[in-house]
Amino acid sequence: MLPTTVNPMSMIKLMLVSAMFAHYQAGEQVEMPAIELPPVQQVGMASWYGNGAWHGSMTANGEDFDPSRFTCAHRNLPFDTLVLIENPSNGYRVWCRINDRGPYGLNTPSGEWTFKVSSSHEEDWRGILDMSIATAEQLGTIQVGLQKVRLRYWAPERDSGFNLAVLNP
Repeated sequence: MLPTTVNPMSMIKLMLVSAMFAHYQAGEQVEMPAIELPPVQQVGMASWYGNGAWHGSMTANGEDFDPSRFTCAHRNLPFDTLVLIENPSNGYRVWCRINDRGPYGLNTPSGEWTFKVSSSHEEDWRGILDMSIATAEQLGTIQVGLQKVRLRYWAPERDSGFNLAVLNP
């Protein structure tokens, strides 16, 4: 019985392996198909959070935070959006899932920064993404703290606005 949902990356891998096997059997040279990457949508600073102190705390989408998972916080992309984060300084990449809101570091006119909860696009934010420690380790950004990154993702079908999880008592 087939699963009701199929992971697109699994399908791509299956097609790639099938094509390689068919060419191998025929004695032909294997031609690797190009894998389509989403376009670069955002470039900016990313920070990491969750060295253990936040473990088990509730994220904005209502799930427990686990610093060992590849998750991240973005101010307005819909929850469960998968983003490919690229570190241009070393070429490392990692897929990450949006499950929280942030970062909230805001540059002030005096040049300092402060903490503010908002999803405004007009304000001068310090960064575009907060990553779990697992994500930051894969990108090689733990020692740096703040790192310029490129975000790649397919445009979401809807604008999420600033949605937080609401728990019913």
